[in-house]
Amino acid sequence: MKKSAIISVRVDADTKNKLEIESEMKSMTLNTLIGQIITKHTSWDRFAEDIGFVFVTKPFLRAILSHVPEKEMTNIAVTVCRGAMKDATIYMYGELNVDTFIKSLDSWLAASHIPFRHIKDDDVDKYVIQHELGNVFSNYLITVINVILNEFKFRAAKQEITDQSVSFVIDKV
Repeated sequence: MKKSAIISVRVDADTKNKLEIESEMKSMTLNTLIGQIITKHTSWDRFAEDIGFVFVTKPFLRAILSHVPEKEMTNIAVTVCRGAMKDATIYMYGELNVDTFIKSLDSWLAASHIPFRHIKDDDVDKYVIQHELGNVFSNYLITVINVILNEFKFRAAKQEITDQSVSFVIDKV
């Protein structure tokens, strides 16, 4: 378990009230909520603009993806997005290896509000990603993940792909 530290932050009363309401709605303490906000900022938000990520709505992305042929999306995943994800990982963590890629994948999914579970059991990393963006996105996602993992002699094994979700286990080749 990571060692924690205490900090004190001054915010205006309206901001404090909004944070308290949100923490109540999420059934968590104000401290936990603020800790999550700070962690998200330090692990993703402070890098997002620098590495070229933008926010788009799911309906907008779904609409665009519905017009992209699957073969073209695979080509984009292998070329453009593979490079962008590798560059993002290096920028955020100073190096590219399986562990830093997994960290950047977790940060990207969380920041994109794509529900996912990263289940770490012994030496096994299992992912269940509930994206709800269609089959083209499922194939895009698994392609990007696999092409990067393959560079380290790993792969996304035991793949389950649907229109709404992707699940896999990271396995040594």
